[in-house]
This record gives sequence, structure tokens and C-alpha cells, in this order.
Amino acid sequence: GYKVIVTAQDGVTKVTYTISVQAAPPSGAATLTSTIGTVSAGGTANETIANIPYGTTLAQLKNAIVTVTGATYEVYLGDGITVATDLASGYKVIVTAQDGITKVIYTIAVMSAPPSGGGSPIFGNAKVVSSDGKLFLFAGEEGEVSLEKEIVISIPANATDKPLKITIDKITNTGGLLANNEVLASAMFEILKNFPENFKKQVTMTFRFNPASLKSYQKPAVFYYDEGKKIWIEVTGSTINGNYITVRVDHFTKFAVFAVGQASDQPTETDPAIKLRDIAGHWAELAIQQAVNRGIVSGYSDGTFKPNRIVTRAEFTVMLVNLLKPQGPGSEPTFSDASKLGVWAKSAVAQAVQAGYIKGYKDGTFRPNEAITRAEMMVMIANALQLTLDSSSATGFADEKNIPSWAKGAVAALRKLGYIQGSGSNHLNPNDKATRAEAVTVLLKLSPQKND
Repeated sequence: GYKVIVTAQDGVTKVTYTISVQAAPPSGAATLTSTIGTVSAGGTANETIANIPYGTTLAQLKNAIVTVTGATYEVYLGDGITVATDLASGYKVIVTAQDGITKVIYTIAVMSAPPSGGGSPIFGNAKVVSSDGKLFLFAGEEGEVSLEKEIVISIPANATDKPLKITIDKITNTGGLLANNEVLASAMFEILKNFPENFKKQVTMTFRFNPASLKSYQKPAVFYYDEGKKIWIEVTGSTINGNYITVRVDHFTKFAVFAVGQASDQPTETDPAIKLRDIAGHWAELAIQQAVNRGIVSGYSDGTFKPNRIVTRAEFTVMLVNLLKPQGPGSEPTFSDASKLGVWAKSAVAQAVQAGYIKGYKDGTFRPNEAITRAEMMVMIANALQLTLDSSSATGFADEKNIPSWAKGAVAALRKLGYIQGSGSNHLNPNDKATRAEAVTVLLKLSPQKND
């Protein structure tokens, strides 16, 4: 903006030159210092702020940080995308230089809490705990996340070999998710993580339920929502302690506790002419009504069928026997846990053993009340149809590696005959539990094979 004025020899004529000086280029420096913690100075794009005292707040750390002139910064969760609202190990301080391009990422390490007996805190791999429904863990880290004391999720060490971000949200509008008159005994939650693969180790989930929502003959059960089939599926193997119920799972989706059980909780003979009141609009409605009409399966005494309820090994055995009608009454089952068989199932199980449909487990048990898997169902059907099995045969399913070796021959034979097919992505999901609707649908395909 300065000016150079040139005066001619005549002392009158003048020319004015305005000076323009180019500004210095923007700085590419993106470093910081902090009066809290130890800041590394390696000169790389990935540095650390270590030894941050336990209990330091986000605001305290921000007040302690000073960046190089012209640079800006923000504190993020471990993903480097979500802005942090608290402070924990693994979070990242990302500094952006004046040029808007150069960045340096400082990973935070917070010292662990001092032991209960006092003493100085030390940096370590203590379990990371969060109570706001959000949690970030480094690969292999142990953690716990809860929300409003209604749900607690515990992640064991080495549950995944990836960094893990979990969010828990309470679902307030549940109308479209309760299509079969399910009775909620807890809040409904949607639980998400940042990758689609299942956990390598099961995680533990504990839900608080309302005992007042249960009738005297009912119990609580945790269910998860199958997004593909649009149905709720029970998580087996729960434990109850007071008004809390705990299960172990290897995946996340929507979860809730439902009240389950009827005054008579086993299927009872119903008049086939009676229209079951909970199957209208269900994808298997016609198959269910046909199966009931033919005596393959029965509804419940309250007029329901419970199409999305998980089938037990005893229940499926009864259905299979009702369909194929093997000859002879069968001898008394000799399984070591035969006392667990209900009166309604003893005769069918005896006939199934005599006909070679079932053999039980190596330890001599039958486990009648355990949920049957799709793989176990395939083996029972193949045995009943006396199919020739070749365990080396390819099944053609995309998840063939998940099919147990003892079930591959049965799966391959049944698929070859057209009795089973994969999901839209050609997956069999052999270890999934089968629902009552799925069981009757598969069984109805067998009727041309045997004259019932």
C-alpha cells in the first residue's frame, strides 16, 4: 500500500507507483503443547498426549492445550469423526494447520484409576466404562456401557480385533415392531456397532424388566429382532436375578424383554376350523393354517400359534412324527434326561428313536427343551427320509463354512431335492434357531415324499 512518487525533470510532472507486497504463505505447522499430560514431539502425523491424570475433564484438557499460531483443533472419539463430549483413552485431538490441509493426530492416554488402597495412578489397560449409551474401545480392549440403568453391555477382552464403537438408543415408537401382540416387559433398545461382523467372543447383556408386566404363569425372555425376516427371536440360555435378566449374544440389533408363557404353555389340540388370531398377515400364514388343518402341529389353548417362537427339539420331533407317522408305538426313551420330556412329547420321541429319526447326543442326553438349530433340523429330516448322505458333498450355500461337518451331508441332500433353499444372499444360517413358522414351512415341503 506504500507509494513511490517520481517527479520529472521539469519539476511539474509526477507519476505515482503503489507498492503491493505479497503476503507470506499460510503456515503448514500443526503442533500443540499442553500443560496437562506428556505431548510427544516426534514430528510425525500421529503423536500422543500421554499420562493424562485420571479424572481430568474434557474442558480441563482443552484449557491446557495451546496450538502453534494459526492452527485449530478439536477432540474426537476414537473414530476421529465424532466430536467428544467427555474424555477417555483412545480419543483423538486433531490439529489442523493454518493452510487448512496439514493435520497432526494426537491420541490420548488417560491414566487408570488408583487402586482402592490409594497410591499413585499408573497407566494401564483397565476396563473402559461408560454410562451414557456410547462406548469406544481399541481392538481387544475390555469395556462396559450402560444406559439409564436399564441395560448394561459387557464386552470381554479380545471380543473383536477391530476398534469398537457402540451406541445404545431407546426406541420410543414401538408400534410397527410389535406385529404379533408381543407384551413388552422392558424398554426396547437399538444397539449398533461400527462393523457388520459378529463378535469373536460373546458379549453379556443385562436388561431391567418390570415384574408387574408378567402374569403369574409368565416369565421374562430376551428377544432380538431379525431385520431380514422382520420377526422377534428369543435368545436362549438366560439367567434371572431379581428384576434383571442376563443373556449372552454375538451380535447387535434391536433387543427387548417380552413376557412369555401361557396358562398352558405347550401346544394343545385346537379345532382346525378355528382361525388362529396371531397369524393374519404373517409370511407363513397359509402354511401354518394348512399344517394345523392336517394335524402336523397344533395351536395354543388361547387361540394363538406364536409363529415366531423358537422351536425346541421335542416340539420339532412331535411335528416330524405327526407328518410322517412312523409305524409302531416305540419303546420308552432311554435318554439320561428322559425325565425332562413332557407327557405330550414322550410317545412321539419314542417313535422317532425307533424309526431312526433321532439319536441324541454323545453324552446320552436328548435335551428336549433346548432350541433346535437349522442344522439339527436338517439332520433329523434327512434321517427320517432315509436319504443317502455324503459329508463331502458341496452344499452350494454362501456360508457353507459355518455348516457343522455332521450336518453337511444332510444339507446337501435336502437342497438337491429342493426341500431347502438359502436366503436372499444364499445363506443357510445353519446355527440360527428355527421358529415355529419356519419349521412347518419346511415340513410341508416333505409331504409328497411320504404318504401321510
